[in-house]
Amino acid sequence: MDLLKLNPGMLVWLWVTVGFLFFSLRALAWKPLMIAVSERERTIAESLEKAEKERAEAEKLLADQQAKLASAQEEIQQMLKDSKAVAEKAANDIKEQARQDADKLVERAKADIEKERQAAVASLKEEVAGVVVNATQKLLGVVVDQNKHESIIDEAISQIGDKN
Repeated sequence: MDLLKLNPGMLVWLWVTVGFLFFSLRALAWKPLMIAVSERERTIAESLEKAEKERAEAEKLLADQQAKLASAQEEIQQMLKDSKAVAEKAANDIKEQARQDADKLVERAKADIEKERQAAVASLKEEVAGVVVNATQKLLGVVVDQNKHESIIDEAISQIGDKN
């Protein structure tokens, strides 16, 4: 139980040992430990700064990409409008061309009908003139001049045509 008694010599040597340990740890371990801690703090601060710069750069790139996307969408919308306008113009041009072609076809058909009608009238004139000349010869027994008959028939046909 002597060990548990407080001995003043032992107490002095305890304080000397603790002091020596404190100063030797301070000289040998504390400075390197503090240097390592400050180095670690500096590394962490640099990493945080670098991370902040990269985050800012990423945000800038994101904003640029969003702006490019918006621009591309606007271009797509404009291209759609332009292509729609071109398609409508082409459709209108095709309709107009078809209408013009149909009008030309109708006019050509009318002209053909008129030619056929004139040919039919001319053919009918000749046949009627021949029939009238023959009928006149048989009824009257007199031969009438062909030119005179044609002029009489032309006059009669023009009078009939005027009434219609």
